[in-house]
Amino acid sequence: MLKKIGIIGLSFLLCACSLGVQLKKSMFTIELGKDIYANPTLYLKNATFSSRLKVVSKSVGVDKKNNRFMTSGMDYLVVGEYDFAIVDGSKEYPFVIKVKDTTAPVCANEVNQITIGVGQNIDWNSYFHATDLSGVTFEANVDTSTASTQDVQVKISDRFGNSVTKNVSVVVQ
Repeated sequence: MLKKIGIIGLSFLLCACSLGVQLKKSMFTIELGKDIYANPTLYLKNATFSSRLKVVSKSVGVDKKNNRFMTSGMDYLVVGEYDFAIVDGSKEYPFVIKVKDTTAPVCANEVNQITIGVGQNIDWNSYFHATDLSGVTFEANVDTSTASTQDVQVKISDRFGNSVTKNVSVVVQ
């Protein structure tokens, strides 16, 4: 009886080992600015044998620092698709990490009214202090050629089309 239990246990272990490395999926999508770690358990269906595994980048310009992957010279991976692999001895299990920017710019200030002189250009960022890892642009239709008060919608966008709209009263005097 003990011999049968031993054989069943050994068979189970051999079957489990023969399954090998199984990825959760072949492509992982991560938001721009989020940490991308070199921890194999994050990408595996079963992390039982993860201690012998390592994650490596197969893409040029990707560095590994403090167990995180980042674009050379940056603190994060920039938008794009990157090839990675889980390495198990001489075997490699490839996967892709796609970094996307789906987050709108963030404004540090809420502005209700701006007062400027006739003919003056408006430096929108000096009022809203908008930030985004992909940079920001401002779009607004305002006429500063004559004295007036105008209700203006300011569209603040990043280069990937994410945007936020702010309403502000512009007093031109």
